[in-house]
Amino acid sequence: MPQIDFKEGHVEADGFRVRYLEAGQGDSVVILDSTAWGWSPLNDALAKTYRVVVFEVPGMGSSSPNTTSGSVNDLAGTMVQAAASVVSGKFTLIGTSFAANVALRQTLLAPESVEALVLISPTAIRPAASALTQTLDEMKARLSAHPENIPSLPFGLIDNLTQEQALAARLGGTVNDSEVESRLGDVQCATLSLFGLADKTVESQATAIYREKIPNSNVSIVYDAGHLIALDRPEALIDAVTDYVERRETFIVGRQRQIINP
Repeated sequence: MPQIDFKEGHVEADGFRVRYLEAGQGDSVVILDSTAWGWSPLNDALAKTYRVVVFEVPGMGSSSPNTTSGSVNDLAGTMVQAAASVVSGKFTLIGTSFAANVALRQTLLAPESVEALVLISPTAIRPAASALTQTLDEMKARLSAHPENIPSLPFGLIDNLTQEQALAARLGGTVNDSEVESRLGDVQCATLSLFGLADKTVESQATAIYREKIPNSNVSIVYDAGHLIALDRPEALIDAVTDYVERRETFIVGRQRQIINP
């Protein structure tokens, strides 16, 4: 897939200098990026049809260091301000892993702005604290269904993953978010939650919780994928997300069925 030429910009939000990439035209898609800055093929695929704005979550990459956010909700408030500064009107919001938790809270804080929500490997719902990974091999095993097939991770991804892990731990993002779980019924926009079948980070019952508690919800489980679906099954991820962004409520089947992508 030919790489799309994204232009880089910065916006001041809540005391942070937030970096973003932008490309494409059409309806707006906002992506909260924490692990794949400039790497994810999903961004390129969406930019062929939509105006895509990829925000680097404060505390990740080269955006301002994040030592002031006291909670995931604080960070979500920052992203509400950042998105409002760059995107006018409603948009589809996408987040992966810890950034999916931020996107979920952003939707609860500013429901009038989010037309549809895509949560990729969200980690807000889990029964207990998760141990931090210490070595590269441990990180590969946690992220991928086939760590043996990953001789090296993409440039910069390891540093971003380490930053994400540290920020999530500081903000309480490594334990079950009972407040968000109790408010899932308040998410009124069309929502897709995607999980890798071999995800070692997210507990299996999380899929049922998202499907049952979010009123307008679809859940998709991707075979042969771990926590970072973009690493194991990029084509399946692109197909599912782009189809959902286009179709929303008519995406494949209704919320009563759990989707298994081949």
